[in-house]
Amino acid sequence: MQIQRVPPLLQGVVDVRNWIVQNIPTSSSMVGHDLFLKIGSDFFSGKTIELESLVKEIPHADAEVREHIAAMVQGGLLAEQTFSDGHASRVVPTERFVELLKQYQTKFESHFILRKDLRERQLLASAPDARLQRLVDTLYDHFHDIGWLYLHNFGGICFLMSSLVRRVALAYGFKARLESCHVEIRGDERAFMLGSPGYAAPGQIEGHAVCIIDDAILVDFGLGNVRRGFRRDFYWGLACPYAPHDAVMAHMLLPQGETVTWKNDWQTPDGPAEFAKYEALVEQLFAGYVDRFG
Repeated sequence: MQIQRVPPLLQGVVDVRNWIVQNIPTSSSMVGHDLFLKIGSDFFSGKTIELESLVKEIPHADAEVREHIAAMVQGGLLAEQTFSDGHASRVVPTERFVELLKQYQTKFESHFILRKDLRERQLLASAPDARLQRLVDTLYDHFHDIGWLYLHNFGGICFLMSSLVRRVALAYGFKARLESCHVEIRGDERAFMLGSPGYAAPGQIEGHAVCIIDDAILVDFGLGNVRRGFRRDFYWGLACPYAPHDAVMAHMLLPQGETVTWKNDWQTPDGPAEFAKYEALVEQLFAGYVDRFG
């Protein structure tokens, strides 16, 4: 991470932390802060908040945790449910607690985007090992943050996008090469051909391009034209094991029931020239990538 990225991140963290201290009773201490987040997380997960379990799960001294829970009950943030013998067994967030939690969510989202949710909507990756999975996730995160994946930028320029994937993968120490291909996407009632001969729109090159990393995984971040012509909510990136056989390079079943098949039985004769056209731009963009992400 480059140092210039740190100050905005820290400023956001400080602002959220200051908001919590100013608005959430008992949260000026780390015990109160951790309790608020833990109870909120358990509540929205539908989990019953057992008192003894809560005390053990918070990484602070039991006495301090119990003291803060009592203060939250006294302050109207929690209600206790008790056993028949009068001992407290559970705590339940009150309406006041839930309202404060919603306000906290609004404050947090004014600074930060939930990365996991965004990635799960836009990237579907099934790597053959954890190292390659981390690489694909990192590539997606960085390409998204720098703006390359957007359709109005490079998301629909597959020869450029695959070249960028290759350039960055090489910089991280992986083997990577470019492959020209075409793609078949099939659902129950629809089919979409990407890069297949005869399907290019005016001004588009016939053909598609992907990056093969370590001869183990196919990475395709150039799917913008699928979102434009097939389904608006289609994935921004796909990655799956590279398993060539006959004309098929890789095959993937999507959760929506569609299949995606990358084939190399036909390759555009314009592929080499198209890759060459972007070489200088790739190096220029890569310099910006290094400046931002190191």
